[in-house]
Amino acid sequence: MISTDNISKQFGSKPLFQGINITFSEGNKYGLIGANGSGKSTFMKILSGEIDSTTGKVSIDKKYRIASLKQDHFAYENIPIIDCVIMGHEKLWNIKTERDRIYSLENMSVEESLKVGDLEVEFSDLDGYTCEIDAGKLLIGLGIPLEQHRNNMSVLAPGMKLRVLLAKTLFGNPDVLLLDEPTNNLDLETINWLENIITKSNSTIITISHDRQFLNKTCSHIADLDYGEIRIYPGNYDDFMIAATQAREYLLNENKKKQAKIDELKSFVKRFSANASKAKQATSRANQINKIKLDDIVKSSRVYPFIRFNQKKKVHNNILEVTNLSKSYDSIKILNKISFIIEGGDRIAILGSNGIGKTTLLNCLVNADLKDSGNIKWSKNAHIAYFEQNIDNNFNEKLTLMQWMTQWVNKNEDEYEQKARSILGRLLFSKDDINKSTEVLSGGEKRRMMFGKIILQEPNVIIMDEPTNHLDMESIEALNSALYSYEGTIIFASHDREFISSLAIRAIEIKPDKVHDHSANFIENLHKIKIDK
Repeated sequence: MISTDNISKQFGSKPLFQGINITFSEGNKYGLIGANGSGKSTFMKILSGEIDSTTGKVSIDKKYRIASLKQDHFAYENIPIIDCVIMGHEKLWNIKTERDRIYSLENMSVEESLKVGDLEVEFSDLDGYTCEIDAGKLLIGLGIPLEQHRNNMSVLAPGMKLRVLLAKTLFGNPDVLLLDEPTNNLDLETINWLENIITKSNSTIITISHDRQFLNKTCSHIADLDYGEIRIYPGNYDDFMIAATQAREYLLNENKKKQAKIDELKSFVKRFSANASKAKQATSRANQINKIKLDDIVKSSRVYPFIRFNQKKKVHNNILEVTNLSKSYDSIKILNKISFIIEGGDRIAILGSNGIGKTTLLNCLVNADLKDSGNIKWSKNAHIAYFEQNIDNNFNEKLTLMQWMTQWVNKNEDEYEQKARSILGRLLFSKDDINKSTEVLSGGEKRRMMFGKIILQEPNVIIMDEPTNHLDMESIEALNSALYSYEGTIIFASHDREFISSLAIRAIEIKPDKVHDHSANFIENLHKIKIDK
């Protein structure tokens, strides 16, 4: 269905990827994965025709309709939400607008009467008479209520605009769907809804996502972009991890056997090359050595930061008691008499639909002055580190990476600068990086810096609000492992179900009228459960 012929992309003198020859077959669902900076989004834009490749070409049959998810969420401000979705089917939208234009004329000419008749046939063939109903179903599934569908896009928050753009991409069942991070800004229920849409779809779908469970649920194949090449593996993300590991281990074992044979032959040649009676055999063995070729095993471009959180002082009993906590904004009640107890060592996931108050709750736990009423009682030995959702506030000063990290090191320690330098190295910042300004850091790099801060703080409570946002798969897995090994208390909000289910031993779900305290069994079944709005 989609094939590439010698596709390359170069920025300046450095090729991002080159010589990619690959076919995406009809009806398959591909997860496009690779380290940050490997060129996944660039490759996707080349497939969609949004940008040109440096060399090569993309071949897609003209009869196929392609839809790609774009992040241009301010491009439709003066357009009604429902119309924005229908615009996802360009041919249908053009027919609809021309049909509506002709019907709005006071005096319709004979030519226009004939034209609108033809348009009606095409409109019907494209399911135009149900297009608003179909668009509305997508919007409702994505959490945008019916009463907003006629409003302009400008009334929506940026995160909700992106949901409309996702509906626009899905609308009309395109033959090819190109989705770059489709789960961004979606809550758990909506992610489950999207998974259901994708698994039932007959479209050929290529998805970029850092949500491991989403890739497992929706992908029939994984396209791995590594060292400028793409290799396709059958199965989902977990299948890929097993297959890639097994393939590498097989090559390593084969090389080990070959090297042992080479060493054996070399030993024979060395022992008998000067022996006239064995010279012929030695020459034969030398020729055998030249025929044995070791497989070239390229080290993956993926690198994992080394993250390890420790606590200075353990707290064994109740570390936090919350009683009747309430908070309102502009007379709108966000939190209403919330109560719960957390013990030292608990790992608690805070769940709930978008806008329900998860971030508000975490902010109140860190700063009790923000609450309107109720009581927040921390253990006197609690030492809290907070990873807030908007971490930009931590990078307001013009500092180098080294200066920023040194802020959190105990200046009384010997070689404290070396300690900061070591932390930066473990978090994948090179010697050249440490003197750069924090102003040039990407979202993912700022998050790694925040992990360094928490490492140095040695807290016994870590509170995190969407910590996996902007992270690549390798950083997510490293963070996941570090938190799993951490013996302190963790309270976190996340939309990454793999992250939640692998860490949390309890879940506190915020609902409009109450709070539910859930067991580990609830967490294990997040992919099935509907989170109440």
